[in-house]
Amino acid sequence: MSERTQRDYDAYSVALLRVMGNAPIAAIRPHHIMRYLQIERADAPVRANREISLLSILLTMAVEQGDLNSNPCKQIGRKNKERPRTAVPETAELEAFAQWMQAQGGQRQVIGMMAEFIALTGNRRVEFMRLEREAVDLATGIIRTQRAKQHDGRVKAEEIIIDPALHSLLERILTLPRPEGSSHLFLTRDGNPYSDSAFQSTWQRAIVKARAEGVRRSED
Repeated sequence: MSERTQRDYDAYSVALLRVMGNAPIAAIRPHHIMRYLQIERADAPVRANREISLLSILLTMAVEQGDLNSNPCKQIGRKNKERPRTAVPETAELEAFAQWMQAQGGQRQVIGMMAEFIALTGNRRVEFMRLEREAVDLATGIIRTQRAKQHDGRVKAEEIIIDPALHSLLERILTLPRPEGSSHLFLTRDGNPYSDSAFQSTWQRAIVKARAEGVRRSED
């Protein structure tokens, strides 16, 4: 699992253990799952869905190991409703936030460029945070990367066409100061590729400051 998935599962396990930590797995019934979703975690319905999804993974493992006959999470008819995001950020808002991040300098400048890269390529962070500089070919206008989360379990190579906006961003990225011999496109202050937790930490601090200064931005 990726670092982010591990961190998410650790967070989801807190409420699960508080409510169900002392229950033998064979004693868990579908109505316990529904109670968890609708009563125990009524104040956080969407988070409850994620927590029950983790529980379902664990109970499936128990079934596979012969410790349980069936997974009660798969016997409930529904989870809590989730409302998809409907707000689409305006281009001007995105540009204002990107410019603010650029003006911050340092690691916020790098994180801001990573956010721009996501907006222009549609890549997930896990697909580019460790991207090597040699994967970027400005001469031919191609970035060679790999898609994450392949359903068949295989890694799929992908070529991203570098359009003018992406070309301009990459030129800015490549001119950032970096230690001699560094091979990655996006680097921390120490010259290492970003971990997901380091990205999230810097990003969240920047969001808090941007809000305090009245910078308009898209939703997280």
